[in-house]
Amino acid sequence: MTRSPEVTSRIMSHVRNRGTKPELALRAELHRRGLRYRVHRRMLGNPDLTFVTPRVAVFVDGDYWHGNAWRTRGYPDFDSYYGRGENGAFWIGKIRRNIERDNEVTEGLRADGWCVIRVWETDLAADLAAIADRIETVVRGRPA
Repeated sequence: MTRSPEVTSRIMSHVRNRGTKPELALRAELHRRGLRYRVHRRMLGNPDLTFVTPRVAVFVDGDYWHGNAWRTRGYPDFDSYYGRGENGAFWIGKIRRNIERDNEVTEGLRADGWCVIRVWETDLAADLAAIADRIETVVRGRPA
């Protein structure tokens, strides 16, 4: 089945990239713990959460768009999951570029003195408290 680029564009425009359920759950848990943050601050990579004074940037990465879905869905490797179907080469290239961009953003922020924390949506779903513990430890442990 092949759909027109216009239909694909309309579908993709409805995919949420902020305010997702995993992100909202993490925000609520961190706020409950007394941590205050900025949401989607305009800076390199547009982190989901930013703790400005300790310079901590948090990204909540969706499994599909950031290249982890093959692991969570039991596929043997990246290519066997993203390479399925007629447009496999396109998706492999697209997701690989997303991964490269994530690495570039992480390196750039670290070079500017930021601590970068990336969490997978499935890890948040599995153990929100553990992820929040990790973030809280880093935020409270960095100099103000």
